Amino acid sequence: MIRSLVFILCLCLLLPANVKAANQAKRISPRIYKGLKKTEALISKKNYQQAEQKLKGLLANVSQKSYGHATVLRSLSSVYALKGQYKKAAETLSQCLSLNLLPDDQKQYAVLNLAQLYMATEQYTKAIRTMKPYLATQAKLDVEINVMIANAYTQLKQYQKALPYIKKALSTSKKPKESWYQLNLAIYFELKDYSSVANILKKLIHIYPEKKTYWNQLSSIYQQLKQYKKAVSVKHLAYKKDFISSEKDLLGFANLLLFIDSPFKAAKLIKKEIEHKRIKSNSRNWETLANAWTMAKEFDNAIKALEIASKLKQKGTLYQQLGQIYVEKEKWSQAITSLNKALNKGGLKNIGTCYLLLGISHYELKQIKQAEKSFLKASKYGKSKKAAWQWLNYIKPTTL
Repeated sequence: MIRSLVFILCLCLLLPANVKAANQAKRISPRIYKGLKKTEALISKKNYQQAEQKLKGLLANVSQKSYGHATVLRSLSSVYALKGQYKKAAETLSQCLSLNLLPDDQKQYAVLNLAQLYMATEQYTKAIRTMKPYLATQAKLDVEINVMIANAYTQLKQYQKALPYIKKALSTSKKPKESWYQLNLAIYFELKDYSSVANILKKLIHIYPEKKTYWNQLSSIYQQLKQYKKAVSVKHLAYKKDFISSEKDLLGFANLLLFIDSPFKAAKLIKKEIEHKRIKSNSRNWETLANAWTMAKEFDNAIKALEIASKLKQKGTLYQQLGQIYVEKEKWSQAITSLNKALNKGGLKNIGTCYLLLGISHYELKQIKQAEKSFLKASKYGKSKKAAWQWLNYIKPTTL
């Protein structure tokens, strides 16, 4: 904003093309005219300090409340702005406008300049007061003034007041700027009007389809609105455009698919991205894949994923989970192998349950002595004690 401010203020320094006519009409003395031309030359060489001194010299000798006085003040304001002294620039330009001597075409730009200076110095209320009276009278600048007022109200956190101004700017402009849409977006966010946020984001995606930020924001907003299928549709299109590429975003997409009961698609996504190395091949991600395959009732794929996850995990918890799946599928030998690996790795929360499952697996393979040993160990843990003794009582006649 400040760079554009300096540029606009620089325009104030350029004397009108019909300077002679303006000179006669407003009676700028030849001395003031020459002084302003010298100042312009100094500014073109970026000799701002000398330009300031020159203008202050002119100001001391110019007739008060004359057109020449107003012109010198306007030029001095511009020099202050070029030096980054925006508060001084605002004070000087305000003084210039208070004389009410500038022609209408110069006055309208000076008013806009003053409002911009107030914005640059965070004097937002003054900026609004400066712009509002000119909103209806300056048709050419209506759009810019509406945007500035909306921005000023936004800075004051008066979002409801800001809204009609930015909406007016967007509806009346032939080529609205992206930053205006972003301001409108920010206002709706603050007002928690997420349906309107979604509509603005859809417009931005239509205008700027290659900006992935808008795709991600729209999906997030649909989730906020609990329109999860729409969120997935947006994510899917973004994924096809390769806008979803980080591990965090890919897993977020997979979890969203799981949330809407599309575990098969989630599993395919995770598997593909692990193979492409955009999702890390670690125990946690393989476990997520195993869970997705399980939810999709693709049990063989779930077992393969869980086997890899179990090998990569330091603790034996996943081996125990794998052993339990093998027990449910009545694959007793695989269950024994997995459960023993779980016990060897350790870190189990339910050791008794692991021994209980191990005992059942041995019993089904008619390995009665091994089963009895496992049940005896299981009986030492509170949660599995009762079940372990039931099994021991059941198999005891067999061991006699």
